[in-house]
Amino acid sequence: MLVFENNREAINKMPRSLLSAFDNRSWIPVTNILSRFCKGSGFASYKNGESASSATFQVLLRETCIHEQELFFSFLNRLFNTLSWTMTEFSMSIREMQDKNQVADLQQRKCSVIFDISCSLARILEFCTREIPCAFLMGPDMNLRRLTELVVFILNHIISVADAEFFDMTLRRPGQHQEKTNRTMILAPLVGIILSLMECSSTSERRELNDVIAVFASMDCPATIHFGLQYLLSYNWSNVLRGDSSFAKLAQLKEFSHYFRRITASVDGEEEDHSLNAGDEDDDHTCCICYNCDSDATFQPCHHRSCFGCISRHLLNNQRCFFCNAVVTSVTR
Repeated sequence: MLVFENNREAINKMPRSLLSAFDNRSWIPVTNILSRFCKGSGFASYKNGESASSATFQVLLRETCIHEQELFFSFLNRLFNTLSWTMTEFSMSIREMQDKNQVADLQQRKCSVIFDISCSLARILEFCTREIPCAFLMGPDMNLRRLTELVVFILNHIISVADAEFFDMTLRRPGQHQEKTNRTMILAPLVGIILSLMECSSTSERRELNDVIAVFASMDCPATIHFGLQYLLSYNWSNVLRGDSSFAKLAQLKEFSHYFRRITASVDGEEEDHSLNAGDEDDDHTCCICYNCDSDATFQPCHHRSCFGCISRHLLNNQRCFFCNAVVTSVTR
């Protein structure tokens, strides 16, 4: 790492090269490199004294994202799509094992790899929200809306996918430490994303910033979001949080949850109870992307299904099916 940081030409070229290379063929190695360089800079990432891998690279990456906005927004769009896809693949695989009540070795390895990649992608997205918050808080709120939808989407998948014991058993490979395979790895960057946006909103004097809580509240699943926030607050963070500053950040999340609850207090109680306690008999009709709405849209020609909202947002940037990667020519309801 020291040799790299002393090579001025290399560190100046690498951020732009990595952002440009994050495409359909190169996204996995680029993800590994970016997560390595940005390691140790997110919420609850200082366990065992882990420090940032390269502060120099992080500064250069931030400057590249700010000054080359078109390149960064293109990268951000691919990051949204890729993380959504990996979490969908992970959720479907782990649910299949849970339904069969068995953990096949090949599928376990697949789940573990996809989960690791998803965690790395989430950490990269957390880095973007912390270091380049203006990309989400200023101008059109498309990036902020996609970000909030993705946070809720991931949180809903993790909460509903399996009980904690089965979750850990599914991911842990022989000889692998428990800390490397638990929900903290994916939940921590979600908390970091929310807190980064809120911190920037509260400290900035600019009035034109997009309202983070209002965007969350505008989604059509307030009960699901509230349940997810309560899950994050009640999660056992004791193994990863150290010092007063970490607990102070959780207090900020609690304040965010209370404020969100107040502005969505008009949600009908019966509808909320149904959202949180829907029975198994509704599973076949529930969208397996958001786990909130009915699967009322069919993709042509592959005939896979999701809710109309999920596929409509997906098709804005990607014309391929969530599940089989076939080109979607039309959507019927």
